[in-house]
Amino acid sequence: MFNHYYTMNRLLTFAGIFSLFLLFSLAPARAERPLSWFLDDIAYDSSVPGPEEFFGFQVGEWHLSHTLLVNYMEKIAETSPRATIYEYARSHEFRPLVHLVITSEENHRNLEEIRERHLMLADPEQSTGLDISEMPLIVFLGYGVHGNEPSAHNAAPLVAYYLAAGQDEKVTEILENMVVIIDPSLNPDGQDRFASWVNRHRSMTLNPDPNNREFRDVWPGSRTNHYWFDLNRDWLPVQHPESRGRIAAYHHWMPNINTDHHEFGSNSTFFFQPGEPARVNPRTPRRTDELTMDVAKFHAAAFDRIGQTYYTQQGFDDFYYGKGSSYPDVQGSIGILFEQASSRGHRRETIHGILDFAETIRNQVIVSLSTIEAGLHMRETLLDHLRWFFASAVEEAAREDFAAYIFGDPNDMSRNMLFIDVLKTHRIQVYDISGSVNIDGNSYNPGKAWLVPLQQPQYRLIQSIFEKALWFEDSLFYDVSTWTKPLAMNIPYGKVSSGRQFAGLKGNPVDSLLWPSGAVHGSRSDVAYLFSRDDFYAPKALYYLQKNGLRTHVATRPFSMDINGEIKDFGYGSIMVPVQTQDVDSEKVYALIQEAARYAGIHIYPVHTSLVREGIHLGSGSFMMLRKPEVLLLIGQGTNSREAGEVWHLLDQHFHMPVTKVELDHFSALDLSRYTVMVMPSGSYNSLGENDQRKLGRWLREGGTIVALGSANRWLHRQEFVKIDFVETPGFDEPDMLPYSSMQDYRGARRISGSIFRTKIDVTHPLFYGYHRDILPVHVAGTLAAKPDEGNPFANPMIFTDDALLSGYVWGPYENFRDNTAGVLLHRTGRGTIVSLMDNPNFRGFWFGTGSMFMNAIFFGDVIRL
Repeated sequence: MFNHYYTMNRLLTFAGIFSLFLLFSLAPARAERPLSWFLDDIAYDSSVPGPEEFFGFQVGEWHLSHTLLVNYMEKIAETSPRATIYEYARSHEFRPLVHLVITSEENHRNLEEIRERHLMLADPEQSTGLDISEMPLIVFLGYGVHGNEPSAHNAAPLVAYYLAAGQDEKVTEILENMVVIIDPSLNPDGQDRFASWVNRHRSMTLNPDPNNREFRDVWPGSRTNHYWFDLNRDWLPVQHPESRGRIAAYHHWMPNINTDHHEFGSNSTFFFQPGEPARVNPRTPRRTDELTMDVAKFHAAAFDRIGQTYYTQQGFDDFYYGKGSSYPDVQGSIGILFEQASSRGHRRETIHGILDFAETIRNQVIVSLSTIEAGLHMRETLLDHLRWFFASAVEEAAREDFAAYIFGDPNDMSRNMLFIDVLKTHRIQVYDISGSVNIDGNSYNPGKAWLVPLQQPQYRLIQSIFEKALWFEDSLFYDVSTWTKPLAMNIPYGKVSSGRQFAGLKGNPVDSLLWPSGAVHGSRSDVAYLFSRDDFYAPKALYYLQKNGLRTHVATRPFSMDINGEIKDFGYGSIMVPVQTQDVDSEKVYALIQEAARYAGIHIYPVHTSLVREGIHLGSGSFMMLRKPEVLLLIGQGTNSREAGEVWHLLDQHFHMPVTKVELDHFSALDLSRYTVMVMPSGSYNSLGENDQRKLGRWLREGGTIVALGSANRWLHRQEFVKIDFVETPGFDEPDMLPYSSMQDYRGARRISGSIFRTKIDVTHPLFYGYHRDILPVHVAGTLAAKPDEGNPFANPMIFTDDALLSGYVWGPYENFRDNTAGVLLHRTGRGTIVSLMDNPNFRGFWFGTGSMFMNAIFFGDVIRL
């Protein structure tokens, strides 16, 4: 199934191998590492080519490209009766993500039956009487989710060859009792960026100097995917095709063990889980951590045999379920994080001496095989754990004091569907509601609200997604401390208190997503067309019309009209498209309106008069002309690549808007007049000199809009583009003496690693057009804060409330730090506007609640008047 993609790539691969052969023929003699240095010295099936035979060089001498890696996996599947390969997704750059499935020939003949029977263990209604004594274990080996951690995916060919071609009794026993699924590259786009970089800078005489350019990948680096997202944080949000395919494949198999191979600092040794005992997610059963420790003993024994030092139960945690080593823990599996000291290139100086790339690969091979050995010895225990996990989940759910969650935003079907899409991707059962109900002041109505019952196998994950967390056993977090999805998406939700109430509300199961289809409700108009800003994708329709040359206006006051015999209310931010002022005839306007409605899935209403029932009339000056946004995104050294990627992804993937990405060192050569909006992610911006600043000031005064995120506002303040009164972090009295051993933890707790806070917003303000509730949850990471503008109350459309913390950990002295501070500040310079957003509105691509605010800044920034 890869032939179309790989026909040309194979030609390039063979050309590349030939070029490497020429290089090697000129290279000085070097010590060869035989296959037996990496793997057991056993016989191998001669019909299956070894890695060195296939690549033309030994693993570790060069960094494998994704093409070479997948070609080899294909070759193994072609030549070994133990292996098959399938594609489960494509990356953003259209590289295939594949699974190589290795097991005995007998198991292959019955593979679908094995898989289906295995899945019954995860279903409490079917698992009770299953005989697991002869059931194979399912093991996932996942390599290289971070592109610049190359020992992971470069280890995959060796592990695959050992299992597919090894000819001794140990391999036979493994394959008779296991189905091993190898994912050779979890992040193909990042892998290829990094391999290209280090191979281009490799010398025939390897240079281990850490200052060498080989070790200094350029901004934004190669850790991330195409849009500069960390895919090892996307297992739960599932905003990228790599992750969506991975989760679908995960639930297709429900593995008993899932490994997650990484690298960390070059001066480190090796880490394997379990992590810090106090930093395990409370929804993860203690039994999971105990089994992880049992598996860890096999890694320890394997490393002790070769004298490799290592550590465990320190530094890393198992709290956030969006990572490859923690998501399995909430799926009845054992997730295992491996961290290998990185050579980054081919050979590097470290405090432990010279570290060769091949050594890092060998360690990843060793723990891959020790994982398999653990699975072989613990097979029935791990199979029983999968069964127990989901059965106990349903039992725990029955003991809760409520029956289900209910959620739904009556004004925005797109955000509802985006949320349901996440739930269904994780195999969470969702139901329509059959009647109306009011819970905690929110009204929920059929067609606009849904139920998630607790009593289902995914109970623990459901609680993790919906619950607010304010108590924690530990104060240190490797990642965020909360991820309450309804808050992130700004969707009202509550609890259905009893089974009886749930039974009365439960409608049909949601088997497929009902994305809004969009429609034009009426015939062609010679006056105007109207649509609400309420839907998340309304800006998609607006931009579509603008790019096709139509003039558009935004309503700065609400109004209502008689449409098709009914009164239709249009709120702040509603869009009007007049007909007579366009450069095309009414038929063309109507055709574009129809296309926009279908394209964005929104409802558009033709009107045949400018006279409204109530509010502003269509010819009023309160309808302000909009400009088509021409977006410039500043990137490069000195800017936050994660935030930049989130902006790029939001505009490109969700709204199909072009984004011009320009590195700061090219700023002086830019013609800024072609852009209307400049987005500045967090960063230092120290490379922008005085001439650049004057240029920026002129563009701003002439009507430009700057949308500044986080610490970019500090630079704007220092350069006097804005005046912001930043809030200092609270002071406190340090104890006279504390144990030295506690210093790292004591200081590490003094941060906000990722929590959710409550803000109050002005829904009449252009930044919050389309919002209906005046409370908006915001993701906060870090301690940047500012006081509201005391001189202009209209410049503070978002302010954190009293007792603002909604969910997540905050160090005691910082608990009320954000209370009554500004979430957004606005500034006018000449005809230009600066929108200062104190926090990241697009966090990890799933904070759609504040994402609408960001889009309003893009489209409506220039209509703001102060």
